[in-house]
This record gives sequence, structure tokens and C-alpha cells, in this order.
Amino acid sequence: MSNYNPKTPMQTARPKNEHFYTKFQVHYAGDIHEIVLKTNQEPTCGDLAKALQQTYRVPMDKQMVYYRGQPLHHHSPSGYERPLARYGMFSGNLIRLVGKRGLI
Repeated sequence: MSNYNPKTPMQTARPKNEHFYTKFQVHYAGDIHEIVLKTNQEPTCGDLAKALQQTYRVPMDKQMVYYRGQPLHHHSPSGYERPLARYGMFSGNLIRLVGKRGLI
């Protein structure tokens, strides 16, 4: 018998207190701005939606986000948990935000 225990958590390669920094260029209202996401884990669609809401005052439910001409489907509850890496997004990418500003 070996001493292998399947309930023992695997060691992570990153230190616990290290953050992820992801910079995006956002095309909105005819201008291009840069935003930086600072997260404790791999950034998700929800993290991006919250940052866009804070920066541009576009409510999360009114946002249409496009990357490489394809819409990000993050309006379902499970969609907010999807990592941005699933869409091939990484630091320095250009995304397009479409939406009307709201009262936030």
C-alpha cells in the first residue's frame, strides 16, 4: 500500500498572497481606454463585468462585451464564473463594450 491520500490538496505553484493583474484596452463610445483587473485568482467574466460597471457606469445586465468580434455570453449566472482564459483572453487584448450608461 502506498501513502497516497486523494483528499490531500495539491500544492499551488503561486504563493497565496500573489495577485493576478490583467490589463485590457476597452473600446467604448468612440474612445479606447485601459483598465487593469486585480484579482486573487484567475480573472472571470464576472470580474470583468464588475470592473466595466465601475469604470463606465454601464450596468452588468446591459453590457454587451465583444472580443475578436464574438460576444462574451456572461449574462447567465454560470457565465459570470467562466474564466477569461476560456475565451483566449489575456493581458493587452482589445475588447469592445456596447451598452447604455445607467444610474449607478
